[in-house]
Amino acid sequence: MDIDKSLYLQTIANYMQDSVYVINKFGEELFYNNKIERFEPSERKHMLEELRGVFFTGKPSFDKYNTYRTVDHREVHMLSTIVPIESHGEIVAVCSINKNITEMTNLLNKVYKLQEQLQSYCDGRNDLQNGTSYNFECLIGKSPQMGPVIDKAKKAAFSLAPILLTGETGTGKEIFAQSIHNYSPSRSHPFVALNCAAIPETLLESMIFGTTKGAFTGAENTQGLLEQAGKGTLFLDEINSMNLVLQAKLLRILEEKKFRRLGSNHEAPVNCRIISSTNIDCHTLLSENKMREDFYYRIAVVNLTIPPLRERQEDILLLAKYFISKFNKAYGKQITQLSPDLEDILLKHSWPGNVRELCHVFENAISFSDNETTLTSAYLPDYFHKQSLAYMRPTALGNTRNQSLPQTLDELERKLIINALTANNGNITQAALSLGIHRQNLQARIKKLNITKNIRFFVE
Repeated sequence: MDIDKSLYLQTIANYMQDSVYVINKFGEELFYNNKIERFEPSERKHMLEELRGVFFTGKPSFDKYNTYRTVDHREVHMLSTIVPIESHGEIVAVCSINKNITEMTNLLNKVYKLQEQLQSYCDGRNDLQNGTSYNFECLIGKSPQMGPVIDKAKKAAFSLAPILLTGETGTGKEIFAQSIHNYSPSRSHPFVALNCAAIPETLLESMIFGTTKGAFTGAENTQGLLEQAGKGTLFLDEINSMNLVLQAKLLRILEEKKFRRLGSNHEAPVNCRIISSTNIDCHTLLSENKMREDFYYRIAVVNLTIPPLRERQEDILLLAKYFISKFNKAYGKQITQLSPDLEDILLKHSWPGNVRELCHVFENAISFSDNETTLTSAYLPDYFHKQSLAYMRPTALGNTRNQSLPQTLDELERKLIINALTANNGNITQAALSLGIHRQNLQARIKKLNITKNIRFFVE
């Protein structure tokens, strides 16, 4: 059956979140989707005139901010990209693609208000005056990898040079940033943090620099984070998410120590120190052209690399002790020690989530633990038990060449349970403890694997 291709195109366009509008050089509408139909006729006329102007300039425009009214009298905020369509060197049509950022704009305004409220609240409280929660005493570690990084960070605190913190996710980059701030002479001034990856590119610039009323439709006079930080610290987390254009603008600020709000001709001094962080090696970013080389050398006058937890084995049990104390208080528990099998699993785990993962594991384990003083591996998340199989030597599996994976795993599990029961004289409770699982779970597995015939006695 021959179906007009325009039907496919129209159906696809109608399900797009963006509005699409195409006209020819005579101003005739060639194509539009149902999002355009929601605009008031006067707004569509305004959009049409804007598109016709491209026939004369021949120049595309990107991410231009506009507001439009819909037929139900709602105001929508749009980012418009307008591009000419050429054929044989002649512009035959102009296309407008409009992204609805109304929710993003409303969210940004809420963020601004919350930041102002937070700053006002902090100004009235001495204990929260600079907006931080951590200092160097919060950095737990005695490993040879951690000590030099902390020493270097303390020395860097007394300089206003920009600092770049490099480390995997969960290594504690913001704790380092706050610690540096609280160790510096600027500790009484604000610490302002922004996760660059969490903010859309189109809003990131206005959040950092601030806006002037009339800079674009709907813009008000708002302080950016550079102003809010004052003489304190602006922490830009995951700066690798910042696009190259904004990197160039921030580079100029770092070099000239001056900035302008969006839409303003007035230059103001930059008084804060900038600390940045990235979870990707900057040399990789440079090689992939995701970071400007001049920008890198400017933000990384001091470069601190925070080691991952797998390289700090001496610190794992030290951190575990800290988290036990912390979550004992939070959940009303009385845990005082770790079982040997739990210590062994913790030391063998690769910790891809680093200290953050360790923290979450202990909060989960302690919150579900019973009224006991020893924390066992029975309370670890399920993925730890699956990984523990990988720690066993291949010889423990025997000859499994002709078996399927489920058969091999069942056989291995059967051997482990029989060995545990034999070692504990058939005591199910003690065997479950040694296997790192709950007693009820062990009973269910015994029944499933038909192990009762292989054990002469059970002690309940």
